[in-house]
Amino acid sequence: MLSAQALPLARRAAARALLRDRARLAFCSGSALQFKVDGFRSDVEKYLPRDGQRVVFATAWLATDNVFVALMRQHFPEVLEGMNLVAIDTMHLFPETLECAKLVQEKYAKKALWKMPNGVTTLEEFNAQYGDCEEMDSADFDFVSKVEPFQRALKECNKDILIT
Repeated sequence: MLSAQALPLARRAAARALLRDRARLAFCSGSALQFKVDGFRSDVEKYLPRDGQRVVFATAWLATDNVFVALMRQHFPEVLEGMNLVAIDTMHLFPETLECAKLVQEKYAKKALWKMPNGVTTLEEFNAQYGDCEEMDSADFDFVSKVEPFQRALKECNKDILIT
């Protein structure tokens, strides 16, 4: 057991060790992230055309999708400029997703080609034409609201490199 005088010294030593461990972790995390960014850059340089003209990127506005757009703008603006960004509005997206999409498109000056289920532009029209999504077979819902609109988008873009 530590004496009353030694206890503050032990606490300070433990705090210093904790700070050193956190600094090591931050350094390792930073270098691990840089390693991933370097790998990303290498892959883009190796596999994508410099003008981006043959490329389509499908986004669902997930954090990883938005990081991809940010990295492309930072490191390969000419590739991002030439590629198509495709998004599908299933008519069931959260308002926050639509707001995120708007902000990303504005921030990185890259408009997406949006597609919706065939023949509808609102949730009410979707429900009238296809029924309530809660009552639809999941495969039918996926086809009507995701697969078919995505196929139309890809046909319209007419690209031969797809990034998902």
